[in-house]
Amino acid sequence: MMNKKSILTIPVVTLGLISAPTFAETDQKKSDSEPVERIIVTGELMKDPTKTYTDPKKPRLPLPAYDGAGFLKTIPGFSIGRKGGAGGDPSLRGLGGSRLSIVDDGQHVYGTCGGRMDPPTAYIYPEAYDNITVIKGPQTVKYGPVGSAGTVLFEKDRHNFDEPGLDGRASMTAGSFGRKDYLVELKAGDEKHYFDMDVNQSQSDHYKDGSGNKVQSSYDRSNYNFALGWTPSEQTVLELAYGSSSGEAEYADRANKAREISNENLTFLLQHEFDSEWLNSIELQAYTNENDHIMDQFDQGINSGTNVRRGTQGGHLWADFTLATDWTLTAGADYMDSLHKGRSINPAVDNGLDDLLNKPFKDNMRYQATGLFLESAYKIGAGELLAGVRYDHWKTELMVGQKGERSDDLFSGYGRYELSTGNSQYYAGVGHAQRMPDYWEIMKSDINNPSQKAFDLAPEKTTQLDIGWIYEADVAISTSLFYGEIRDYILIDANTKSTSAYNIDATVYGGEIAATIPLTEHFSSQTSVSYSHGDNDTAGTPLGQIPPLEGRITLDYQYNQWAAGLLWRLVAAQDRVAIGEGNISGQDLAPSSGFGTLAFNASWQHNEALLVSFGVENLFDITYAEHISRSGAGNDIPGSSPMFQVNEPGRTAWVKVDYTF
Repeated sequence: MMNKKSILTIPVVTLGLISAPTFAETDQKKSDSEPVERIIVTGELMKDPTKTYTDPKKPRLPLPAYDGAGFLKTIPGFSIGRKGGAGGDPSLRGLGGSRLSIVDDGQHVYGTCGGRMDPPTAYIYPEAYDNITVIKGPQTVKYGPVGSAGTVLFEKDRHNFDEPGLDGRASMTAGSFGRKDYLVELKAGDEKHYFDMDVNQSQSDHYKDGSGNKVQSSYDRSNYNFALGWTPSEQTVLELAYGSSSGEAEYADRANKAREISNENLTFLLQHEFDSEWLNSIELQAYTNENDHIMDQFDQGINSGTNVRRGTQGGHLWADFTLATDWTLTAGADYMDSLHKGRSINPAVDNGLDDLLNKPFKDNMRYQATGLFLESAYKIGAGELLAGVRYDHWKTELMVGQKGERSDDLFSGYGRYELSTGNSQYYAGVGHAQRMPDYWEIMKSDINNPSQKAFDLAPEKTTQLDIGWIYEADVAISTSLFYGEIRDYILIDANTKSTSAYNIDATVYGGEIAATIPLTEHFSSQTSVSYSHGDNDTAGTPLGQIPPLEGRITLDYQYNQWAAGLLWRLVAAQDRVAIGEGNISGQDLAPSSGFGTLAFNASWQHNEALLVSFGVENLFDITYAEHISRSGAGNDIPGSSPMFQVNEPGRTAWVKVDYTF
């Protein structure tokens, strides 16, 4: 069945203003047992088995960076490898890089930088999206390639206007260290057509840690997205969309500056619902995108620079069927072709940016992948059995080093049972995902032949059990536990003469538990705990880049138009480390100390159109670094000192204004 969340019908009056309920009407519609809607989001509970949904347009703590990684940090279970103010690398339950599938409104947008300045989330401004869904574990095969750690969907709504009208939204954020964000969204249309536009810009100066040390972390980025839609009927949507983003950034973990991090993309989408007993809907999407990234040290007077590009084209065709009264099926096919290329300064011959931009590009690596999948849901009494199977054919060509081609056939699948009874949902599922070595892994050295690339790495194979319980009444509780065995886990080892990649066997387990508890008529509390454990079974040592135990406790107050809250975040020490070992995002540097931070937030809802929110993070201005963090040795701006790890920001104040019309 077509995803109903993707079709948004917008009621309008003649002047184009959305008719909104009053505060009294809104209160009357809430049931006594319905949890209070949180104006400032400090954490998300799982509402459906394996899935967490969140509204990216709401203010949240901690204040997200401009990119997708900064946003995901606010969801329990995620860790971000900090490099500076932007460009962080997300991991879920200690598994990052290509183990986490990032889907940008149907597209796969891959990074270009060999040092991961631009992971896929670097091109995503979360507030411009309408829904963000996190699927934990290998519990879907639909959005291939399969994410063995999980899948994150950044989604936008399609529109169907009842009559001619216009609506829009604007937000502005200002904060410490020169933080400024602007966003304008407009949607206009009639019964047959619509136009969708969002423009946003975000910038920040270098921040200071709790000791007053300046951390090299400035960034400046702009994004533009436009979509034209045709809705010939209530059952059909055709959309052509164009997006462009460009920016620059500096990082505390390296000498290179990102002079350019840009992306252009074009997509075509067709969604159609059928009036049929067995064929429900189809969705066809085709896309093309290209990233352009320049990193250099020209501003420091050093003749060093590289320009890399990555172009990706692809698409999918999905069809939803009803095979019987209680049995639905989704069948689909997808294709992806991605080419990475680059050019670099030769200091003996070239000099400066102009010479770099005049050099020809050389192809480095090309991936071509074709996938076929089936996903099915069958109702059994009060429960439902869900299952999926997927086949991927990969063709990989290496154009540097030893050069060569390889073909791989990968198989993934899952089965999950969900039971609903009373206020509770229970689920248990087993998933298996096979993952190709990615560009960054293959470009590392072969452990047995350091002069060659690691082109012969075996595909990674993850088999994982996910179980959980969700309860919703006056008190809301969600639990999510996992146990996974990973065969041919691809380990990045910086202890070798030249950083190498090789296969090992690993075991991971852990989970997240969260609860929202009403305390009085106006006070409530939310608590979450997340834990991950990883073992290198081959060496009998800890697995690198596993985050420590973390807990969050909030105290929230809400009365009429006012709301306020405190967020206390507690992170344990991590002494289970593998120095120099990890993944493409980073390697363990040392055991880490525990810490606790306190944040304050408040908001005032003037009416349905205007919301003002503000907050202070790291209230006591402590100096600390996350365990999953990069080395701070590249922090060399005037007035700063190098750090062992990249420290987090000190006391940070912010204010945000949202206006909807």
